[in-house]
Amino acid sequence: MKSRYSAFAKQEIAYIVATTALGQQQALDVQAIAAWSTSNQWLKLEVVQAKEKLDKNHAQVEFKAHFHDGQQTQIHHEVSHFVYHVDQWYFLDPTTDQQVTMKQPCICGSTKKFKQCCAQFI
Repeated sequence: MKSRYSAFAKQEIAYIVATTALGQQQALDVQAIAAWSTSNQWLKLEVVQAKEKLDKNHAQVEFKAHFHDGQQTQIHHEVSHFVYHVDQWYFLDPTTDQQVTMKQPCICGSTKKFKQCCAQFI
């Protein structure tokens, strides 16, 4: 989570994409991510709570990202889910516009079906 926040602050959009679940990367609105990253002054990250073991491969982080939007200070408060796959953590983006069925392979790249892996975290 901290590395993704830093990537937003440094406008490292490629890192944001690369650390999103493999099956979601193509569905990301990269221009919107870049616009949000560059239009704000990022002030600090506050990790409210982290649950590192929701199950064998999933974690949850509640955070507050403090930023200034050019007019006033704002706080983006979110509860995010991550999946551990091939020795790396990936963000599960609930905002992508994808039609995922429960029986298709999981978006994280595991060999499990979506319903048996990441479905409950999106």
